Amino acid sequence: MKNFFAILGGMGTLATTNFLIELNKRHTPTKDQDFFNYMLFNHAEIPDRTSYILDNSAPNPLPALLADIEQLNVLKPDFIVMPCNTAHYFINDLTDATSIPIVNMIKETVASIPLNTTKKIGLAVTQGTLDSQLYERELLFNGYEVILPNATLQHKINELIYTYIKEQAIINLLLYEEILEEFQQLGSDITLLGCTELSLTNSHDPLRKFPVIDAEKILLERTYQLAQQLKMKV
Repeated sequence: MKNFFAILGGMGTLATTNFLIELNKRHTPTKDQDFFNYMLFNHAEIPDRTSYILDNSAPNPLPALLADIEQLNVLKPDFIVMPCNTAHYFINDLTDATSIPIVNMIKETVASIPLNTTKKIGLAVTQGTLDSQLYERELLFNGYEVILPNATLQHKINELIYTYIKEQAIINLLLYEEILEEFQQLGSDITLLGCTELSLTNSHDPLRKFPVIDAEKILLERTYQLAQQLKMKV
């Protein structure tokens, strides 16, 4: 296979599946041969990223991620996407391990925000992404005011991600809307969904009552653009 990209996923599997579904909604050719060429690494056994960030004595995801990169170095995709926000805690180690471009989900997301439309951004992310300040640093560097969740609100975010989606495969739209409403009450103009399980929930939200920046959808759009360029090489 030539002119293909790789998806380093499985963190978690439902979120990765949603990424593929959304990509195929975005790209709708009329025959099989016009779909994108890609390889999916659904590495479900990668240790939990948040658990390690919060406690470095927990199983470390990095060796598994580096092993995947080593395999991809042999297969030589044109680029790699990693639809997991928290896994970008390891992005520097991963980019150092390959000459293949890895699309940086954090930077792409923040760069996509129109500077003139909003300033106060609520941050809905895993506890690991919150504690590591992956988005907070990038947003502050680019001049935004970050609205962080209080402990009660973060507990609700964790519950939506882990208790409902990861553990039970349940999309709890009522809890999702409650989270977005509370960010609005805290003063945010818009809420950044910096977890692919939250993006999965957003994909099932028919009403879209609250404005959001969906990191997965931004990564998807960048993936689509790069994949289109690969199709032109064929």
